[in-house]
Amino acid sequence: MPTDFKAFFSFAFTDRREPYGYQQRLAAEPCISRLINVPTGLGKTAAVILAWLWNRQQPNSAWSRRLVYCLPMRTLVEQTRDEAEKWISNLVSAGLIKGESPKVHILMGGEEAEPWDLHPESDAILIGTQDMLLSRALNRGYGMSRYRWPMHFGLLNNDCLWVLDETQLMGVGVETSAQLDGFRHLAQWLQHGPCPTWWMSATLEDARLATVDHPTPAGGWPRLVLESKDRDAVSHRLAAKKCLHKAKLTITKQTKAAEFASLVLKAHVEGQLTLVIVNRVQRAQELYEALQKAGRKDNLALVHSRFRAPDRKAHQDMLIHGSEDRIVVATQAVEAGVDVSARVLITELAPWSSIVQRLGRCNRGGEFNAEGADVHWLDLGFDKDADVAPYTLAELKDARAELEKLEGTSVSPEVLGSVKVTPPPVIRPVIRRKDLIDLFDTTPDIAGHDLDISRYIREGDDTDVQVFWRDLGAPDFSPSADTDGPARDELCRVAVYRFQAFLDKLKKANDGRSAYVWDGLREEWKPETRARAGTVYLLDHRAGGYDVHLGWTGEVATLKKESEWASPSAIAAHQKEDSTQRDLLSYTGKPLSLTDHTNDVIAETQLILNTLGLDAKWSAPLLTAAQWHDVGKSFKEFQDMLKSAAGANPPADVLAKSGGRGGSMPPWRKHFRHELASALAWLAHHDGTEQADLIAYVIAAHHGKVRLSIRSLPEEQPPPDRATDLMARGIIDGDELPEVSWSAITLPKTTLRLQLMRMGSDENGRPSWLARMIALRDEIGPFALAYLETLLRAADMRASAAEAKAATQP
Repeated sequence: MPTDFKAFFSFAFTDRREPYGYQQRLAAEPCISRLINVPTGLGKTAAVILAWLWNRQQPNSAWSRRLVYCLPMRTLVEQTRDEAEKWISNLVSAGLIKGESPKVHILMGGEEAEPWDLHPESDAILIGTQDMLLSRALNRGYGMSRYRWPMHFGLLNNDCLWVLDETQLMGVGVETSAQLDGFRHLAQWLQHGPCPTWWMSATLEDARLATVDHPTPAGGWPRLVLESKDRDAVSHRLAAKKCLHKAKLTITKQTKAAEFASLVLKAHVEGQLTLVIVNRVQRAQELYEALQKAGRKDNLALVHSRFRAPDRKAHQDMLIHGSEDRIVVATQAVEAGVDVSARVLITELAPWSSIVQRLGRCNRGGEFNAEGADVHWLDLGFDKDADVAPYTLAELKDARAELEKLEGTSVSPEVLGSVKVTPPPVIRPVIRRKDLIDLFDTTPDIAGHDLDISRYIREGDDTDVQVFWRDLGAPDFSPSADTDGPARDELCRVAVYRFQAFLDKLKKANDGRSAYVWDGLREEWKPETRARAGTVYLLDHRAGGYDVHLGWTGEVATLKKESEWASPSAIAAHQKEDSTQRDLLSYTGKPLSLTDHTNDVIAETQLILNTLGLDAKWSAPLLTAAQWHDVGKSFKEFQDMLKSAAGANPPADVLAKSGGRGGSMPPWRKHFRHELASALAWLAHHDGTEQADLIAYVIAAHHGKVRLSIRSLPEEQPPPDRATDLMARGIIDGDELPEVSWSAITLPKTTLRLQLMRMGSDENGRPSWLARMIALRDEIGPFALAYLETLLRAADMRASAAEAKAATQP
C-alpha cells in the first residue's frame, strides 16, 4: 500500500499521471461538507472518487462508507460509472485495494440487476441524476417500488458522502441538498456514520447554500480552490485558445433547421470534432435530421436525455469515442462532466453559467493552442420567457451582454474566471423540517396519491416522468395483471409537460390507446390521463411517441403505419414486488421451517451489525426483531397456503417458505401481512418493556408495507360472522396465532388485538400504534429509524435469496 495519495492516484491511471495539488489536498482534508470551486476540465471527478477510495482504504477510516455521486443530467451517468470502474480495476490489479473492492451502482428507474441496498455494510459508489437520488433521499424514490423507498431513504441519509457535480445546472436541487445537509447535522436526529455534502462547480453561487436549516458557518464554507502552484501546472489548459464569434444566424420561430445545418457544415473542420449545443430537444432533433438531409450521413450523432439507454449509447459512444471527423448535436446534456474537446463549438445563447460550461468542451486540454479553436454563438430572437424555457429572458440578456464584450477574443478559462455575472434572483421552494417528517410516512392518502416532491427536485417544466412500451395486443391495447414492469434499459425520461401533451393527443384519438400505471393495491394496470412527476407509465408500442434514432418525439403513431410505432425492447421478464398482496419471498423451490429461516436471518443481521460496529443500544433490539420477524407466518390460514404446495404430504414443521405456489387464503385475508401479525404478537407479550415499540416497528416494517400507521385497505371487509371495524391488512381483531416453537422460543396461543388502530389510548391507557411510532420517529429522528428498519430488511432479503439459491442446488 503506498504511503501517500500521490502514488495511489497514479496507479489508478494507465499513463501513471500525477495528481494536481488541489487533488492531493482534497484527499488529505477531513470528510466534512465543503465547496469545490475548480474550473471545468481539471479532473474534479477523479479528485473526488480517488480521494474517497484512498481514505476508505485507511485503517479505521473516518470517511463515509458510501459515495453518492449526483449529476444533473442522465447523459453523464454511464461515463462516470465507467471511469470509476476503470480506476478501481487498475487499483485492484496493482494490489492497492485490499479485500472486497467497492461496487459501482447506477441508480435509475426499473429493476436493478444488483440490489446495492442489500449490503449496507459494504463500501459502494452510487451514481445517479438529481431526480433519482434526491427523490430517494426524500423517501419518494422515482421509478422504483414504493415499498423499497424507506431502504434508500435510510441508506442515503446515513454514512454517505454526497457529491453534487455541476451544481449550476441543478436548479432547486441545490437548495434541497443544502437543507438535507442541515437536517443530517441536527443534534436531535441520530445518525450512523458521517454524512457530509460536497458541492462542485466552476460557477457556484454559495449564497444559495445558506438556507433556513443550513446557515453559513462562521468564517464561511470550507472551500477548495486552485492555488498558484495548481495554476502553474495547468497553465496550458487555463490559457486554452478559443476565439469567440457571433453567428450571423439568429434563432427565431421562423428559423428553418436547414439554415442552422448550413451554418454547422460551413464551420466544421474536416478531421475534427464539431460540437453543437442547443437549448431544446426538439430543436436538436430537427437539426440532426436537417444535417442528414444535407448529406451528412456518417459520423453524426445526437445526444440528449430523452433516449432509452441502449438507443442513446450509440450516439454517446460517437461523442466520446468516435472517429476524429464527427459532428455531434447535443442539448444541455453535455454541459457537465463530458470529457470531450471540440475544435469547433457552436452554441445557442444560454445563461452565463451554462455558457462557461459549454466553452469547457472546446479545446479542453489546450491541444488546439497552436492552430486555435473556434466558438460560434447564436442569438435567440424571442420576447417571451416561455419561448426560451428552461431559461429566462433576463438570464439570456446578461449572458448576451458579456458575450458581445468578448467578441473576437479568446474565451479561455483564465478570461472567463474574471467575468462576474450575478444571475437574476430566483425564489425557489425550500423543503422544511416538517415536510421531511411528513415524508417519512409512505402510506398514500385516501385517494391513493402521495405527497408531491417534484418542486424540491427540479424546477417547473424540468420535472420528468418515465415511459416504457409493450406489445399489448390489438384491438384493446390494454395490459393484464401479468404484464411485466420495466427493466431499467427500457425506460425513457420525458418532461412532464411534454408527456401531458402526448396524453392529451391520445385521448383525442379516442381509439382505445392509453397510458397505464401500476396499482399495487389492486394489482392491476390502470389507465391514467394525468402526467405526474416521477411516475412510470406503460404504453402500447402502437401509441408511438418514440423513435429509436431521435428519442422521444411526442408524436402519436398512425395505427396502420407500422413505421411510426415505437419498438418495445427485448427484455427478460421479472417479478413484481410493488404490491400489497404479494409475498414473493415466501416462495422458494423447497419448504423451509420457521426456525431455519429465522436462524438464517439472525446470522445475516449479526454479520451486518458486526461489520458496521453498531452500538449495542441498537444492535440488541435489531437481533430481537430478527428473532420475531416472521412468527406471524404461523397463522393457520397462512400455513395452510404454504403447505398446500406440498400436496398430500405437507411438512409437519411450521413453515416460513413454501416449496412453490399452492392455494390461496380466504378473500377477507387477501391483503394479509404476516409482519403485522408478528408485531402484534410481540406487543401482546412485551408491551411496556424497554424498546418494545422500536422492536415492534422494525418487525412490522421489514417488508415496507406496514410502517407508521395501520389502516384498513379499500374493499377490506371481515366475513359476516365476525363483523367488526377493527380489521387491517387481513387481520381481524381477536385472531389467534397457535402455540408455536421456533428458534429457542416457545410462544403460547396468542390473541392479536387491533385496538392500536384507533386514535388515542385504549381502555388500559396504552397509546395507539400511530402515536407510538410518531414518538419513536421524533425521539431518534427519521434517518436513524429508517436506517434500522433497512438493516433487518437487508438481512431478511439476503437470507431469503441464499435460501432460494440453495433450494435449486441438487
